[in-house]
Amino acid sequence: MSARRPARLLVGAVAAACAASLLAGCSNGSTVAAKRPHQGTATASPLGNGVQQVTITTGNDLRFHPSTVVVHPGRVRIVLRNTAKVGSGPPHNLRVPNLPGAPGTATISAGQSAHWEFVAPAPGRYRFVCTIHVSQGQTGTLIVKAG
Repeated sequence: MSARRPARLLVGAVAAACAASLLAGCSNGSTVAAKRPHQGTATASPLGNGVQQVTITTGNDLRFHPSTVVVHPGRVRIVLRNTAKVGSGPPHNLRVPNLPGAPGTATISAGQSAHWEFVAPAPGRYRFVCTIHVSQGQTGTLIVKAG
């Protein structure tokens, strides 16, 4: 085998890897927003009459802020605000798929907000999602703590 053949194989392998990398960068399934980390934790605050409330915002980045919400068993109100400018952002909603009897918020457009009340069950962890953008990673965690 000549010394040139391994060099050609190496050059060919590098070129193929570069081409694959460029093609992967053009994929619609891998948006910049979907690569941003989930951030923030908030604990629901007493609203009165035994109701605790937390506000979650979302917008063009396809993330919930905060992405972790801590509540206690009992009545909870979640306010969802779409902070995108009217006419320039996607719609969003918030659902907790494994929470019995808790359908979630309505779908809201940019600049709108909605709230939803439910009874938080016994302590545990529940995933919440935007059903429109779950494939882009728009998810969060609802933690129900004792006490």
